[in-house]
Amino acid sequence: MNDRRKRSSVYTMFSTLLQYPDRPTHKEVLERKPSEIWGQLAVTHKNGTQLPAIPTSWDSDSFMSYEEWLDVYKKAMPPVRAPLQAIESVHKIWSSDPSCEMPFKNQKGLLHGDAAHHLLAVYHEIGFEVPKSFADSPDHLVLELEFMGLLAEEADVATQLTFLEQHLDWVPSLIVDAQAKKAPELYIDLLRWIESFLELERTRLAVKA
Repeated sequence: MNDRRKRSSVYTMFSTLLQYPDRPTHKEVLERKPSEIWGQLAVTHKNGTQLPAIPTSWDSDSFMSYEEWLDVYKKAMPPVRAPLQAIESVHKIWSSDPSCEMPFKNQKGLLHGDAAHHLLAVYHEIGFEVPKSFADSPDHLVLELEFMGLLAEEADVATQLTFLEQHLDWVPSLIVDAQAKKAPELYIDLLRWIESFLELERTRLAVKA
């Protein structure tokens, strides 16, 4: 597996772990699949940066049962007032467009902001289809990670770095918000793990650029 595919696999893994848990994914966690994917990444970072360890809560030896995982997910991302709102628009001001006359343009916490509209245009341009379950949130972290996985495998360094800087720069804000709203530690640990990888990616791509 080449370097691009290894990095793409990590993005896909994180996207999958953030989604509604299913039994096949639970089985993969127990069988150390995330550990295998993460471990393969070590050889791609040769600039002296140490690869962070997998959070203990996601270690296969101590991972919870499928029913317990499902229960934790439902507490983290229920349909109403979720303590973990993994949507870019929610964590940024609604619009920075000077021509926008909406009275709430400088507010946060709203859907369908600049990020969502920009991503819809990008997705449409390359034929990336937004699943119906994400129709109201095309800038959900699940989709952004999946899309970044495609870029890691196919796009040039500058394009990858631009996407990281424009659309994956809000994860620290998401972590702070999730902590304040007492989201389950399992998902806070996952977000920290994701952010540690994104930091490695920014450093790595910036050096190449």
